[in-house]
Amino acid sequence: MTDNSLIIANNISYKINENKLFHNLSFDIKGGRALHIKGKNGSGKSTLLRIILGITDPTKGSINSAASLQICYLGHKNALKNYLTMRDNIHLLQLNNHIKLNKYLDLIGLKKHLDVTVSSLSFGQQKKLALLRVFLNSSNLLILDEPFVGLDDDTHEQLTQFLSNELIEGKGLIFTSHIPCQIKSDLLELNN
Repeated sequence: MTDNSLIIANNISYKINENKLFHNLSFDIKGGRALHIKGKNGSGKSTLLRIILGITDPTKGSINSAASLQICYLGHKNALKNYLTMRDNIHLLQLNNHIKLNKYLDLIGLKKHLDVTVSSLSFGQQKKLALLRVFLNSSNLLILDEPFVGLDDDTHEQLTQFLSNELIEGKGLIFTSHIPCQIKSDLLELNN
């Protein structure tokens, strides 16, 4: 590992049966840098994220990570408990004692919905609730799968600004998105 590298991928390949999703991908994610993974549906974007996270093994190649690596991951599913209130979900996510919680609840317009069950919220409100994990993270690498889906223009801009600031602070970022965003990043395009 180089001194500033968080994740190094060496010739990563993945196939399902005989169908190759991607072949010989190599990249190095350093603090302060972002990698935007693009591709059509079914091209392997989420699979590549699961390989980076260590959830799925590559067919070939290796992933090396820094000993100090701490990851904040947000998948394309929000991983919320629909039958609980927003307040209960915040408690389950262990965000209720975070010093900046009220700031972000105000910023993204969720404060008045704390006692509403998640199933009663719109998709966009549920996405905002899930994004609290990102806004309140204490990691050095953010891995986000389609973070801009379902966001209104204001929240899209707030998330873009927040992620850009995280990069300035020296964190790494890996994200998939088919929605254009203004985050300075390297591009990895998957074509199967």
